Amino acid sequence: MAKAGFKIIDAEPHFLEPHDLWERNLPEPWRSKTAIKSLDKGKTGEGGAEARVEGQDVPRTSGPRLVRERALRRVADQPLLAKVTADPTPENFIGGFDVEGIDVGVMMPTVGMGIVRFDGLDPQHSLALCRVYNDFAADFVKNNPDRMKFWGWLPPHEATIAAEEARRCVEELGAVGVAMTGGAVDGNLLCDDFFDPLWAQLNDLGVAFGLHGPPPSLYLKDNIAHRYDGHPRTQLVGQVMGNPFHAQTELAELILGGVLHRFPNLKPVMMEVNASWLTWLLWRMDEKWESSRPDLPTLGIDLPLPPSEYFKRQCYVEIEPEEEVGKYVIDYIGSDNLLFSTDYPHSDSLFPSAVDTFLALPGISDADKRKILWDNPAKLFGITA
Repeated sequence: MAKAGFKIIDAEPHFLEPHDLWERNLPEPWRSKTAIKSLDKGKTGEGGAEARVEGQDVPRTSGPRLVRERALRRVADQPLLAKVTADPTPENFIGGFDVEGIDVGVMMPTVGMGIVRFDGLDPQHSLALCRVYNDFAADFVKNNPDRMKFWGWLPPHEATIAAEEARRCVEELGAVGVAMTGGAVDGNLLCDDFFDPLWAQLNDLGVAFGLHGPPPSLYLKDNIAHRYDGHPRTQLVGQVMGNPFHAQTELAELILGGVLHRFPNLKPVMMEVNASWLTWLLWRMDEKWESSRPDLPTLGIDLPLPPSEYFKRQCYVEIEPEEEVGKYVIDYIGSDNLLFSTDYPHSDSLFPSAVDTFLALPGISDADKRKILWDNPAKLFGITA
């Protein structure tokens, strides 16, 4: 396609999964223990449904209400979004890609993002929920393999189960990466030994590992939503602070906790969280690493390289179309670790002008834009022209 001379890979457009997907496809005994509740009668696919799992009767935070209000307004104002929301077929998604100028989209879930973010969920239940989504995703993209790829979704409650589902997604279903949302399920941090079976599998597979900001939910103890629940006028505060908080802690756990040193072929991707916070965090991690180097061996920390070197060697983060301050990230670490996403068709997407907005950003060279839009994701996902 090549818009204005640029080929474009969107690292994270989103499926709008049918709200009855799990009701139709989840096997027993898990079907009887799961309920998918439609929140707004299908007027918007984003924030339009939530999962309720047996035993989980804590109400969700009010944060998603802001997302639904924005989505309803945007869908009403933008006929092209209304079209794909009302009828989210592969053909309508590709029609949106054509309008925006996207050559390839690597699809993520919407409802599925939060469906296993529960403390105490049976690992086999978690696996069954993820398998329904992964089978749906593979089927959705199969007739358009040159235009649509997908992220497999992993159950976080037992790392050996997650590792096996990662292998199935990549080797049997054709996923070009696997992902989870953030927050420490059952209190397990990414640097805990608990996750080593998953890291070993991903190290062998050599595929991208996405970390998306967690939906604001009170079901998960480790979620910043708890801080703001019940406080007036904090919905926007939670929207602004939630994803960056979790992304920064997760990246620090992976780097400073030694995961990337021990698994040099693990390729984390920080998703839908902007990129500009990286300059400060990498600087701060490097500064603390340098001042603490003599003491690290006594604490059992094996970290011979500066943290920023691990990031540049293995990690990626998505820059957003309107992120003018992204140029400072490029000044600091270059453009080799940046990906691009429109977030189509969610309500905070700039669709149908997201690509045009990015191409017009000042202070970023065409060479860097070409890397971000195509070269970097093509290398990461194994996509050829």
